[in-house]
Amino acid sequence: MLPKLSLVALLGVAAPAFAAGDSRVKIAVLDLQARGVDAALVQSAGTLIASELNKLEVFKVISREDIRNMLSFEKDKQSLGCEANETCLAEIGGALGVEYIIAGSLAQIGDTMVLSLALNNTKTATVENRVTENVSGKGDALIGAISRNAKVLVSKILKGREGYLVLTVAEAGAVVKIDGQIKGTSPVKGRMTLTWGPHLLEVEKTGFVAYSEDISIPNKQVLAKNVALVPSNDFIDGYESRAKKMRMGAWITSGAAVAGGAAALIFNIWSSRTESAFAATNAHYTLTSSPSDYDHMKKLSSQGNTQVALARIGLGVGVLAAAAATYFWIAGDDPHKYESFKEAAPETPAKSSLLIAPTDGGAALAFAGRF
Repeated sequence: MLPKLSLVALLGVAAPAFAAGDSRVKIAVLDLQARGVDAALVQSAGTLIASELNKLEVFKVISREDIRNMLSFEKDKQSLGCEANETCLAEIGGALGVEYIIAGSLAQIGDTMVLSLALNNTKTATVENRVTENVSGKGDALIGAISRNAKVLVSKILKGREGYLVLTVAEAGAVVKIDGQIKGTSPVKGRMTLTWGPHLLEVEKTGFVAYSEDISIPNKQVLAKNVALVPSNDFIDGYESRAKKMRMGAWITSGAAVAGGAAALIFNIWSSRTESAFAATNAHYTLTSSPSDYDHMKKLSSQGNTQVALARIGLGVGVLAAAAATYFWIAGDDPHKYESFKEAAPETPAKSSLLIAPTDGGAALAFAGRF
């Protein structure tokens, strides 16, 4: 084993040169200590942790394998010799130019694997976070535990590095999910605060094709996304059927409103004329006291009352129909809203034929076609 100071000096020479202006958090991942498990398994675990952190796109990760390659130093997993010493890890982290170091162990206890990880702050020489999980068996269960705990371990680092998502969904009532968790339904008001880096955006609504996209949230910045859901053919058919009924109702009630208003106006005009005729007849009756004038006035009075009643009925019908039409126009949707999403009906190919039939004394020429 190399003395610690000599190793730190080597690391100082071989430390990676991070690009200027790179805002990513610099972190090193060491091989886990093997306790009753195969050395190759713990090295693979360290590589997996580094890979999972790289996927987050917010870390500049240097793995133990990178360190070995840079130093051309092919030693066993204990070559650094200070996985549990925070001061030593801080010195190594400073030499590597990283802010954090992840170290830990993988132990076999009976049929259970015990995964332990620690996040070390190289500036303060303290442990920022620890995670431990008992895993039954190997394979997918162990891979899942390593992946999950790697993200939990660095969650405190990401908490202070956040961005914002402004989401606009064309359809109201769609369920919005971020990384599998429901965040609400559309329309989404304001902006969502998310940790810096990649996330899985999902938008779902019954009758529409589920929308899924990998997005990357910038640090302390806003990402704007517009989502247009694609409706299924069955949804389009049902929507158009309802929308056409509402639109038909809107046209019918609008027509009834116009007819009612027109009837009210016409009967009101007739009523005014009848009233004028009644006034003229009444004036003549006052002078002559003619029985015929009296009978005529009775007829005009009855006619005028009927016309007034019909005008009021027409006005009532017009008002009610106008209210119903307003509802149908506002509540109803455009029947052609999803026209562009419909599958085009297959075109019937044109067919034609030329027939020659023999007849007495000659032949007949016939042409048949379908277009």
